[in-house]
Amino acid sequence: MGNEDGDSISETPSGVIVRTATREDIPGIVQVVTSSVLEGEDLGFGGPGSGSVFGDIGRLSAAWQEPNRVRSEEVLVADAGGRIVGCVAVEDRGEALELVDIDVPRDLQRRGIGTRMVRSVEERARREGKRAVTLGTSRSAAGVPWKSFPWWLSLGYRVTGEEENAWTRAIGPGAREIRMRKDLG
Repeated sequence: MGNEDGDSISETPSGVIVRTATREDIPGIVQVVTSSVLEGEDLGFGGPGSGSVFGDIGRLSAAWQEPNRVRSEEVLVADAGGRIVGCVAVEDRGEALELVDIDVPRDLQRRGIGTRMVRSVEERARREGKRAVTLGTSRSAAGVPWKSFPWWLSLGYRVTGEEENAWTRAIGPGAREIRMRKDLG
């Protein structure tokens, strides 16, 4: 989805709200997810091109559970005047909210939309009395972390460990998940 009407998304996302996703948002969510990385960019990292249900309207529609769940994940969207400009999936893990996935279209990255979504999840976690927000990102077999790794560090997330698991084995031999956490004060 191009930005047909010029730069309707400003450099700062003042008009962007984070809200609960609805079934009607599915096409916009798929557009966001499939436009968040260049073709092949996620090879060896397990990004959107790796078979996620979020990358296909039919598969996402079939997996959707009202009001806004896919598997055990709750889906939220960043909405800019009715246009879906980001999505995030979160899962309640008891003492923490897990950021399972976050996507912003490439042409809208570096404008604060992702940060707005992360801050929204952190605020919700605080309201719910959670101790932390956690996430996993990947490191390729070559030892290179996924492109968002420095961004996570800049948002105050710290590495708590690395592991091989079912997700990384599906990516390929040698891939690792970098576990990260931000404690909430």
